[in-house]
Amino acid sequence: MSMGYGAYLEKALEDDTTVLYYYSCGNVNEGLERYNVMMDKHDGEIIIDKTCFVEPEIHVKVKKSPSGRKKTFEKRILVDVPYEKYIEEGLIRIKNASGCWKSNNGIDIMALKLLFKLFNMYQEEGKIPDKISWFS
Repeated sequence: MSMGYGAYLEKALEDDTTVLYYYSCGNVNEGLERYNVMMDKHDGEIIIDKTCFVEPEIHVKVKKSPSGRKKTFEKRILVDVPYEKYIEEGLIRIKNASGCWKSNNGIDIMALKLLFKLFNMYQEEGKIPDKISWFS
């Protein structure tokens, strides 16, 4: 069963060095009307330096079929991205959304969950995602 927390991230601007995302988050448990208002705000900001987008490890394997043909398979192995370290270094800057839940260091927990999903999607797809949603 869901806990009722949701977040949405959308790319606003991108240049050669940075990507700007707007995000919002809400809690369904506070009422569906309030949740919809909070999710429509997009008042949180996440600014990411493009050097933070880490490439996955690529494993190439050649398999031989019974007929003697060889096929090459490529597998992407996701790498952990130290986004919390990047936040401390200033490579990722976060302006908390109005419906946020702050962690011990004052950063929105939903923003951290969105960052985790953003970096995983980048490694899986090979391009910077335009939109991401997360619901728990």
